[in-house]
Amino acid sequence: MLVMLGISSCNRDNVGYIDGTQTGGDNVGYLVLGGMNASIMEDTENIASNPGTRAGSVDINTFDVVITNKDGVQMAAYKYGELPTEPIALDAGIYKVTMMSEAMVGAEWEKPVYGAEREVIITRKQTTTVDDIVCKLRNIKVTVDYSADLKSQLDQDYTTMTVALADNDLVYSFSETRGGYFAPVAAENTLTLTFKCRYAGTTKDIVMTNEITGVKAAQWRKINVVVQHAADGTAHIGIVCDTWTYDEEVVFDTSAYLFEEVLVDDTDLPVINFEGHDLAEVFELTDAMFDADGKFLSNINIDITAKSAIQSIVIKASSDNPAFTAAYSEVVPTESDICDGSVAAALLKLMGYPTDAKGATSTRIKFGAQADILRSHEGTHSFEITVTDANGGKTTKTLSIKYGQMVILAPSIVWNGYDIKERHTYAPGMTCDLVVTADGGIADFIVNIISNDLTDEELQGVGLAANFSLVKDSQFFAPLGSLGFPTGDAVEGKKVVDLSITNFLAVLSGFKGDHDFEMTVIDAAGQSTTETIMLHFN
Repeated sequence: MLVMLGISSCNRDNVGYIDGTQTGGDNVGYLVLGGMNASIMEDTENIASNPGTRAGSVDINTFDVVITNKDGVQMAAYKYGELPTEPIALDAGIYKVTMMSEAMVGAEWEKPVYGAEREVIITRKQTTTVDDIVCKLRNIKVTVDYSADLKSQLDQDYTTMTVALADNDLVYSFSETRGGYFAPVAAENTLTLTFKCRYAGTTKDIVMTNEITGVKAAQWRKINVVVQHAADGTAHIGIVCDTWTYDEEVVFDTSAYLFEEVLVDDTDLPVINFEGHDLAEVFELTDAMFDADGKFLSNINIDITAKSAIQSIVIKASSDNPAFTAAYSEVVPTESDICDGSVAAALLKLMGYPTDAKGATSTRIKFGAQADILRSHEGTHSFEITVTDANGGKTTKTLSIKYGQMVILAPSIVWNGYDIKERHTYAPGMTCDLVVTADGGIADFIVNIISNDLTDEELQGVGLAANFSLVKDSQFFAPLGSLGFPTGDAVEGKKVVDLSITNFLAVLSGFKGDHDFEMTVIDAAGQSTTETIMLHFN
């Protein structure tokens, strides 16, 4: 880690780390790309395709190799086949070497984009080399096919599948065998599917929609439209999505999805109703609703009606008070289908859930049966109710019940194995593992490095500053991540975060004196807690 930061006690007087802009002088180090051995992990599709539909073999020599500094400013650019053999002079700092076959577009047929990134740290008067680098698929591949038994039932002229990712989409005709390539917009993406078809010999157009979540770059999503037969003899059009990942190994993951028909008339969908109350508003549970003996005098009845037989009622319970969900889960799972028989009838009755809802066209959930447990735990408790009928119609509503004013404790920071209020002398092998707790969810996490020996210039040379936010200062996320700090979504909104600065301590061991880490955690309610890790280095 000492090499990574490029600072040491013996020569620190002359260190002049900067932010990655060219200034020359003693602050220059060297990057060697001439010996970089790049390869491509290509799409190795194992099923036959029509001639001419597969993308041609890519020429790695035409790939762009770009060097950017920590601010994203381009410092140099080359074609891979024309990389310079001589060292490239760069000021000390953090850089990124990016290799890409071409620019990625939102969605296009047979347009795979391959690329790779490598972060390098340039140390003054030192030479850094980039050796092997593997270019992998950077976009998402999607193909569509149909099972043999379904092909014979559909009118091919009126059958299409539209696949969309964000604002980009491709329309797959019934006979389309080409792969569509989509540019990811996040680490995990959602594919929206719109299936339009007409059964052979009919004139009625059917439109169905669904989503596939958790889709990542370098995945090949093989969508197969099939006939799914239920145990009761009914049949539905569904999809099976096989996921292939172009990586060191192929991971095969099969997930089944059931299409739901898009109904023009919403009145045909199941209805979830709370008589006399708007489900969009929180229901206030008060002590006045109970008599002197604690008997609940009101009602919290949710009525469900459907035009075809109810097949499932999934209830998902959650709360901003973990004690409520813990108590609830001791009786029934926090997420369960009360129609599938997985929960004993006696327990369903205890919670006010019907035991005869499946196959019926109307039923009632009596949440008043849970009044005691709701009253025993202050906070806002939510019940997401999803009803599905025999036609695939689905409706979801959420009931929120609030009782009292739950007190949310201020955040806390604990140093495992050490008294955080004392200054400690660093010794080799010392750990600094922290547990940060914020019941209200972390809104911000600010770190202030206070040192009488470590200068701002030395921190800037590795992309850091003396003061930064683990939530908001995204320009520091890359160097912080390399030091083991969680950042961004791994911190924001979390109630518990494990944070270790052990690696940073090993780096600081070359700097005598006192080095302190003042940490301030702010929760969503505006409450804040500040603790300081106080260290002395010999």
